Parts: sequence; structure tokens; C-alpha cells
Amino acid sequence: MQGSPRSFPSTHLREKPLPAGNDQLVSLEWQPLPGAGGATLFPLIRKIDTVSSNSYLIQTPDAIILIDPGGLPAQAEQIMRVVTECRAAKERPFFILLTHAHIDHFIAIQNTPALAVAGAAVLMVQDEGAACLERGDAAMTQAALFNTSIVPMKAGFRLVTPGRRESPGVPVELCFSNGALVTVTALPAGEASIHLDRETIVFGPDSPPLEVFHTPGHSRDSICIHMGELLFIGDLLFAANPGIAGIIGWSQEDLIGSLDGIGTLLDKKEISLLCPGHGRPIPVADAHTMLPLVKRDAATLADIAEFTPDRAAEIATYAEDIMEQVNQLFTVMAGRLYYVSYVLDELEESGTAEELGTLIKGDTIDELLDAFRVFSEEHHKKQGVSVHLALKAGQVIGKLQRTFKTDELAQIIDPGIVRRTERLLADYITIFRGFTPPREVTVVDLSSLIEALVEGLTIPSISSDALLSSADDEKAFAQLLLSSIGTRPLLEDVEVVVDNAPDPLFVTIDRDDFSDLLTYILEELVGKGSPAIRIAVCSSADDATISISGTTPSPSPGCELLKTSRFLCGLCERAGASLSQNHGEDTRVTYTIRANRVV
Repeated sequence: MQGSPRSFPSTHLREKPLPAGNDQLVSLEWQPLPGAGGATLFPLIRKIDTVSSNSYLIQTPDAIILIDPGGLPAQAEQIMRVVTECRAAKERPFFILLTHAHIDHFIAIQNTPALAVAGAAVLMVQDEGAACLERGDAAMTQAALFNTSIVPMKAGFRLVTPGRRESPGVPVELCFSNGALVTVTALPAGEASIHLDRETIVFGPDSPPLEVFHTPGHSRDSICIHMGELLFIGDLLFAANPGIAGIIGWSQEDLIGSLDGIGTLLDKKEISLLCPGHGRPIPVADAHTMLPLVKRDAATLADIAEFTPDRAAEIATYAEDIMEQVNQLFTVMAGRLYYVSYVLDELEESGTAEELGTLIKGDTIDELLDAFRVFSEEHHKKQGVSVHLALKAGQVIGKLQRTFKTDELAQIIDPGIVRRTERLLADYITIFRGFTPPREVTVVDLSSLIEALVEGLTIPSISSDALLSSADDEKAFAQLLLSSIGTRPLLEDVEVVVDNAPDPLFVTIDRDDFSDLLTYILEELVGKGSPAIRIAVCSSADDATISISGTTPSPSPGCELLKTSRFLCGLCERAGASLSQNHGEDTRVTYTIRANRVV
């Protein structure tokens, strides 16, 4: 295109271009590509999501190059209108260059008529990614993960191929169906201390060179693209994130090597800005800070579980199940803290009451839980993709972890509730990242455990004698008073009968998980209004059985009951036992737990 850079209105994605700082690009406007004489850039920069990537359109006197058309037809159509204008001003060969062959970066090609026309563009993809596209590999392209269909695609220009790597430094001329004559020169890893396989591509005599660096890790075919002062990095800096690390084609070893290589590249080259596949461009100074952090995270991901469609579905289900419990736990914590504040106000201690209000961000918690509930409802209504729900839960839970002050809260309200909330949130993030939460299965005396648990849930943690004995110490008395107001034994108004084993009964379980399981079951029965609860313990040669039963006048809704049942069964399994539930017609509910006995 001749003349001064001009903007192109967004009718589908944004009403206005993104604002730019001194070190930022302006989205949806033509601008000079810094350090690349004769080249201009039209970036389309999106907020970060899993649906589509950023797109970057480059024009030189000899070619038009679209980096990542994205995952939305509207986005590709918008870009194609700009391409049409460019070619109307000056006809040039058109190339589509993928940073990697994941569907959020390319699937719009298959759904955009202007791009689907044979010969309209030559597709440039790293050699392994090209092979994936040509065989329509739903696993490697993540189409299976997002429940999207793809059709095989021909990549006319394979990048960083084994054949060219065998002849480093030798320019190769390639002629394409769009009329382009392109010169490609491969350079081996280690050249100029940059330990990445790379190629230099020249589209014509008046165009600046474009360098391609093979940076596997996020995917086998990931590349970074260098022109002028810009480095287009695809999803390199997201590759260690939960829900991304472990996807099919991901490699910890390759990722760490690629991060090291890009770090060296930033030191060697005149690069001012990194253009990611999602979100805003990153100034090089910030990138120098981010790279070691991403590498540190990647180094912790040895033996991570593969993030397959089946695993995404399991995590999404687990997310919904624990959110039901998280909602209840936060409701209890907020309610108890509110009651403590109310009593303090009545005692004209409003200053202390205000301080307590800072321990938990109730409004933020409500907004986050409501946002997840709405997202979940829409997900089921539209039969959404499991990975989206799992990612949304990870986002919400990460924020929930910052909404309450654990240590301070545990000094005022029941520390067991605070600990269980903290553990639920941490366990989800651990599972989401691809790991198994730490467990310690040991030999435990079941009779003693149940006796201590029931006693702890029946007797107030702060006695009147303890309060009186601390009266001379104003600070200690105030702390005990707050705790006595903020804690209320779960079973204090419930008749509990325990038929315990007469002798020590040893089983192999995770004590913490098993204690949590029993507490959740007792909370469920008390919360549903059971006036009396019976706990019976018996044993056989191989196992021990605990039956917990009560009557619940108010049955749970079907969906809530299903989530609670799944959650309890999963927790029991992680504790090293098994759980069955019987909801009788007479409103009697019985939970039966079986654990392996040690004789």
C-alpha cells in the first residue's frame, strides 16, 4: 500500500483501536514496523482467551504476510478486507504464517471463504506442524480438546525442514503458486551462540529479511518470527501456565531449551518488542524479567499429566463439585465473621469490627462465585467445551485464594473451616496443573480418630474457664473472646450417638482427607436439618466400615445432590477408602465408608 499509514475500522471485534503507550503497537492501524525499512504492520490485538489469537499483518514491497489468522471467522474476514485493500493498491503474493498449528491460531482459515480459495494464499508452517495439518491431526492441533472438527490442509511452504538443515548457509530459491520467488537460508543451532534451529527468508529484493526460529515446547512446531525490532513469539510465554502445560505435543525439556534460546536472542538482536499470540505486546525489558520466571515454572513441571480431552472433562466436573463446597464454606466464614462484627458493634468496639471486615472480601467472593455459576449454566446450556469450564474455574479459584487472610481468620472463626477452604482451592490448582495433591496414607486408629473428631465438633473450643483465666491479659482476653464468638461447634445442638469399635481398629487412610470427609458428611446432615446422627463402626477380617446416618426433612435438589455425592466419593477415594450413599424414601440418609483394615 502506498501513502501514509491509515486505520481500518473494526466492525466485529472492537469499536476502537487499543490505546498504545510509547512502547506499544496500536491495534487495527497501519504503522511502520520498527527497524524493518519498507515494511508496515497492521496488528489485531485481542484480550486473552482460548477462542482466538492475535493476528499480525505485515506488508513489504514484495509480499503480504499474515501471522496467525486466528480462530474466529469474523476476525479473518476483517483481516482479509485489509489484505484486499493492500492488493488493490499493489498486487503482491500473499502468505499465511503460523506461529504454531493450534486451532485458535488458524482454524479461521477453514471457515473464511476468501482464505479457502485455492491459491489465494500460501500457508507457511514449521515442518512438523505442516505434517499435522496435512493429516488433519485433531490431537496435535488441539481440535479434539476443543471439540472442533478440522479437515486436512496443505502447507505450501514448510519451515525449518530437515533437508535444509543439512545444508546450512546455502541459499535455496523456492517458487510458489502465488507467483512468489523466495530465498531461504538455513542456519544451524549454535550459530552466533543462538541454540535454536533457524531460517532466514527473503521475499524479494526490496523486503527486509524475516527470520524463523524453531522454539518447540508449547508445541512441537512452535516458532518465533523476527523482523526488524519485533519478535513474534506465539504462545511461548504461556506454555508453563495451568491448563496449557501438558497439552498434547507439549515438552518440558524443549520448552526450557527454547526459553534459553530466546533469552540469548534478545541479548544478541536489536529487539524492542515481543508480540505474543494472545494479549498485549511485551517490551523487551519486561520480557527479560518474564523469561526466567516462566523457566522457573517450567522446571517444576516434570512428570506433569497430559492434558487430554478426557482429563479436561474430569477436571471440569471436579471444578463444579468443589465450587459447590467452596460456596458453602465461604458462606459460613462470612456469616460467622459478620456475627462477630455485629457483637463487637453492640459492645461499641466498632474499630475492631471494621478491622475484621478486611479479613475476607465478601463482595469480591460473591462476584467471583456468581461469575462461575453463570458461566457454568451457559456452558451446560450451550453444551460447551470442558476445557473452557476447567480454565474458568482455574481463573476464579486463583482469585478466590487472594480474597481471605487465612492465618488471621483462623484465630477468630473455626480454623478447620478456614483450613478446608484453603485446601480445596489449593487442591484444584494442583490437579489443574497436572499433578496429584500430596497425600500421606498411614496406619490410623479409626476408633480414636472418630472419638476425637466428634468431641471436637461438639465441645466449644474456648471454655468459660479459659476466658476467665485470661482476664488479666487484655490482649489475650480479647483474642479468646473473639474466638469464642466466632466459633460454634457443629454438633452442639444435635444428638449424636457413636457405636464405636470396642478395641483399637487400625486402618490405612490419609488422616487429613478422612477427617475432612467425615466433617463434610456431618455438615451435610446438620445443614439439611437432621436432629440426630448415628455413627456406627464395625469390622471384618479385611476392612472397617463406618455408617453415618440421619434424617433430612429438606431433600437436596437433584443437581446439588449429584455434585455433593461426586465430591464426597472423590474425597473418600483420595483418602484411601470407598463411599456409598443411600437416600431412603423415608428421608433417612446413610453414608457407608469402607477402609482397609490392618490386622
